[in-house]
Amino acid sequence: MGFFDKLKKGVLKTEDEVLLCEAMLAISMADGDEQWEEGDLVRAFMNTLPELKGKDVYAVFDKAEKNVKLHGALPRVKALGALSSEPLKKKAFMLAMDIALSSGEIDDGEEAVLAEMQTVLGVPDELATQIADVLTIKYSA
Repeated sequence: MGFFDKLKKGVLKTEDEVLLCEAMLAISMADGDEQWEEGDLVRAFMNTLPELKGKDVYAVFDKAEKNVKLHGALPRVKALGALSSEPLKKKAFMLAMDIALSSGEIDDGEEAVLAEMQTVLGVPDELATQIADVLTIKYSA
Protein backbone atom coordinates (compact mmCIF):
# COMPACT_ATOMS: atom_id res chain seq x y z
CA MET A 1 0.00 0.00 0.00
CA GLY A 2 1.49 3.30 -1.12
CA PHE A 3 1.28 6.63 0.68
CA PHE A 4 -1.40 8.03 -1.61
CA ASP A 5 -3.58 4.90 -1.51
CA LYS A 6 -5.09 6.14 1.76
CA LEU A 7 -6.29 9.26 -0.08
CA LYS A 8 -8.53 7.29 -2.44
CA LYS A 9 -12.15 7.88 -1.57
CA GLY A 10 -15.15 5.65 -1.76
CA VAL A 11 -18.67 6.67 -2.62
CA LEU A 12 -20.36 8.83 0.01
CA LYS A 13 -23.84 8.35 1.33
CA THR A 14 -26.18 11.11 0.19
CA GLU A 15 -26.42 12.38 3.76
CA ASP A 16 -22.62 12.69 3.96
CA GLU A 17 -22.52 14.66 0.71
CA VAL A 18 -25.04 17.17 2.04
CA LEU A 19 -23.41 17.42 5.47
CA LEU A 20 -19.99 18.06 3.94
CA CYS A 21 -21.52 20.93 1.99
CA GLU A 22 -23.37 22.16 5.08
CA ALA A 23 -20.07 22.47 6.93
CA MET A 24 -18.86 24.92 4.31
CA LEU A 25 -22.17 26.77 4.10
CA ALA A 26 -22.46 27.06 7.88
CA ILE A 27 -19.18 28.93 8.04
CA SER A 28 -20.00 31.09 5.01
CA MET A 29 -23.36 32.04 6.56
CA ALA A 30 -22.04 32.36 10.12
CA ASP A 31 -22.43 36.13 10.05
CA GLY A 32 -26.07 35.79 8.99
CA ASP A 33 -25.29 37.49 5.70
CA GLU A 34 -25.60 35.33 2.65
CA GLN A 35 -23.52 36.58 -0.25
CA TRP A 36 -23.51 35.23 -3.79
CA GLU A 37 -19.69 35.12 -3.85
CA GLU A 38 -19.60 32.85 -0.80
CA GLY A 39 -22.01 30.43 -2.47
CA ASP A 40 -19.80 30.42 -5.55
CA LEU A 41 -16.79 29.67 -3.38
CA VAL A 42 -18.54 26.73 -1.71
CA ARG A 43 -19.59 25.31 -5.10
CA ALA A 44 -16.01 25.73 -6.36
CA PHE A 45 -14.70 23.82 -3.34
CA MET A 46 -17.33 21.12 -3.93
CA ASN A 47 -16.09 20.69 -7.49
CA THR A 48 -12.61 19.84 -6.15
CA LEU A 49 -13.74 17.12 -3.75
CA PRO A 50 -13.11 13.58 -5.00
CA GLU A 51 -16.10 12.37 -2.96
CA LEU A 52 -18.41 14.48 -5.13
CA LYS A 53 -16.90 13.61 -8.49
CA GLY A 54 -19.67 12.79 -10.94
CA LYS A 55 -22.36 14.08 -8.57
CA ASP A 56 -24.80 16.88 -9.25
CA VAL A 57 -23.10 19.41 -6.98
CA TYR A 58 -25.87 21.94 -7.58
CA ALA A 59 -28.51 19.54 -6.21
CA VAL A 60 -26.32 18.73 -3.20
CA PHE A 61 -25.66 22.46 -2.67
CA ASP A 62 -29.38 23.33 -2.90
CA LYS A 63 -30.34 20.74 -0.28
CA ALA A 64 -27.56 21.83 2.07
CA GLU A 65 -28.36 25.51 1.56
CA LYS A 66 -32.03 24.94 2.43
CA ASN A 67 -31.02 23.17 5.66
CA VAL A 68 -28.67 25.95 6.75
CA LYS A 69 -31.09 28.73 5.81
CA LEU A 70 -34.02 27.02 7.54
CA HIS A 71 -32.25 26.14 10.79
CA GLY A 72 -29.32 28.58 10.94
CA ALA A 73 -25.58 28.03 10.74
CA LEU A 74 -24.83 27.22 14.36
CA PRO A 75 -27.74 24.80 14.87
CA ARG A 76 -26.78 22.88 11.68
CA VAL A 77 -23.26 22.36 13.03
CA LYS A 78 -24.72 19.88 15.54
CA ALA A 79 -25.99 17.77 12.61
CA LEU A 80 -22.41 17.37 11.35
CA GLY A 81 -21.84 14.81 14.09
CA ALA A 82 -23.80 12.40 11.86
CA LEU A 83 -20.98 12.28 9.28
CA SER A 84 -20.19 8.59 8.83
CA SER A 85 -16.43 8.56 9.44
CA GLU A 86 -13.67 10.29 11.36
CA PRO A 87 -11.80 11.26 8.17
CA LEU A 88 -14.95 12.97 6.84
CA LYS A 89 -15.39 14.83 10.13
CA LYS A 90 -11.82 16.11 9.94
CA LYS A 91 -12.29 17.02 6.30
CA ALA A 92 -15.49 18.95 7.06
CA PHE A 93 -13.65 20.96 9.71
CA MET A 94 -10.72 21.64 7.40
CA LEU A 95 -13.01 22.77 4.57
CA ALA A 96 -14.92 25.09 6.91
CA MET A 97 -11.70 26.64 8.18
CA ASP A 98 -10.48 27.03 4.60
CA ILE A 99 -13.66 28.92 3.69
CA ALA A 100 -13.36 31.09 6.82
CA LEU A 101 -9.73 32.02 6.17
CA SER A 102 -10.31 32.69 2.47
CA SER A 103 -11.88 36.06 3.36
CA GLY A 104 -8.72 37.18 5.12
CA GLU A 105 -9.79 37.04 8.75
CA ILE A 106 -12.15 35.09 10.95
CA ASP A 107 -14.98 37.16 12.42
CA ASP A 108 -16.81 36.44 15.70
CA GLY A 109 -19.61 34.48 14.03
CA GLU A 110 -17.17 32.29 12.13
CA GLU A 111 -15.13 31.76 15.29
CA ALA A 112 -18.22 30.58 17.16
CA VAL A 113 -19.19 28.20 14.36
CA LEU A 114 -15.64 26.80 14.09
CA ALA A 115 -15.43 26.29 17.87
CA GLU A 116 -18.74 24.41 17.92
CA MET A 117 -17.73 22.45 14.83
CA GLN A 118 -14.46 21.41 16.44
CA THR A 119 -16.35 20.12 19.47
CA VAL A 120 -19.10 18.34 17.54
CA LEU A 121 -16.66 16.73 15.10
CA GLY A 122 -14.17 15.78 17.80
CA VAL A 123 -11.23 17.55 16.18
CA PRO A 124 -8.31 17.66 18.65
CA ASP A 125 -6.73 21.05 19.38
CA GLU A 126 -3.42 19.89 17.92
CA LEU A 127 -5.03 19.00 14.58
CA ALA A 128 -7.05 22.22 14.50
CA THR A 129 -3.83 24.16 15.04
CA GLN A 130 -2.06 22.24 12.28
CA ILE A 131 -4.92 22.93 9.87
CA ALA A 132 -4.89 26.64 10.79
CA ASP A 133 -1.11 26.81 10.35
CA VAL A 134 -1.22 25.25 6.87
CA LEU A 135 -4.16 27.38 5.72
CA THR A 136 -2.50 30.52 7.05
CA ILE A 137 0.38 29.74 4.70
CA LYS A 138 -2.10 29.26 1.86
CA TYR A 139 -3.72 32.66 2.42
CA SER A 140 -0.68 34.72 3.46
CA ALA A 141 0.29 37.48 1.08
